[in-house]
Amino acid sequence: MPTILIVDDSPVNLKIVRKLLGDEYESIVADNGREGIQLAREKSPDLILLDILMPDMDGLAVCRQLKSQPETAGIPVIFITVVSGAKEVVKGFEAGGQDYIIKPFSSQELLARIRTHLELKASREALRTYA
Repeated sequence: MPTILIVDDSPVNLKIVRKLLGDEYESIVADNGREGIQLAREKSPDLILLDILMPDMDGLAVCRQLKSQPETAGIPVIFITVVSGAKEVVKGFEAGGQDYIIKPFSSQELLARIRTHLELKASREALRTYA
């Protein structure tokens, strides 16, 4: 069962996304960026859902730090945020995010993007074993 780390400072958002993931995924949660980085290192999730607007350390800084460390660099990051301007979306990709979803989001769209990024990660890992 794939593990997904959800990093968001809103308890309501954490609950909604965790419920949406249901029994198909193991979900772990962090309510701030520093905890998210620590859990990513400890648990090596298959994917990270990351809010951008958080106190202390925003999601862009979290993503940059994750991508700079070999043990977490290969974990796909999907930003889920209310920040919707084109400049901000580009900043998310430049920070190392693989995808960007704007709140409020469609549950079907989120689940489809999760499946896609998990499949891409599995394909990359399989290619590495044959390289």
